[in-house]
Parts: sequence; structure tokens; C-alpha cells
Amino acid sequence: MQEKPVEDLPVTCKKCKNKHVYQPINKKAHIAITLVKGGQASEYLGCNLWLSASFRGEYFMAYNYEHLAYLKQYIGANIRERNNSEFPTMVEKLPNFIKSAKNRDKLLKLINKLEKK
Repeated sequence: MQEKPVEDLPVTCKKCKNKHVYQPINKKAHIAITLVKGGQASEYLGCNLWLSASFRGEYFMAYNYEHLAYLKQYIGANIRERNNSEFPTMVEKLPNFIKSAKNRDKLLKLINKLEKK
């Protein structure tokens, strides 16, 4: 039995309690994240993400606080192991600006700012 697509998706901000209703994009395709510069974070979601910011002309985002914590752990790590596996991990698919050691300190500052939202 196929589920009926959601027509309206009410969202309430945990901090300020503002409410907004979104009309989700109902697609049968698998979720494919498309990062774009300065625009929408996800073709699938169809709206900007709360935990997102511009970083040196790139778009940094996290889907939730757990995702943000994972990115913080990865970016802050001094040693990053590489897997030679047939199937790439999420970390291997991250944009190069996130994996670059030269951006480490500034990205960690940005993440600390996003954690306070």
C-alpha cells in the first residue's frame, strides 16, 4: 500500500516558536543532495536549511544538530583516515573546501556560531 503524499508540512521554530507551513516536494526519486553556491541547499527539500551559511563563496550546511556535530568532529580531527572501499562514505563526498585543512579554524568558528541558533 502506497502512502499518500503530505500536502502541508507545519514547522515550528524551537527557539522563537514561530510557525510556518511548507508545501513539500513529493518525489519518488531517491534523495540526492545538490549543493549550490549561495542558493538552496537541497533540491529535495526545496527550501534553505536553518543550519546553513555562506563560507568564502561556498555553501556550508547541516540538516540537523547531530549532522552539525558530526561535521564539527570531522573538521576538528587532526588525523583523518581514508577508506579504499568500493562504496564512498559521506565524508569522502564532502566538498573540498570542508576537507581542506586551511579552512579548519574558520569552519569551526562558523559551526560554533550555527550551534547557537
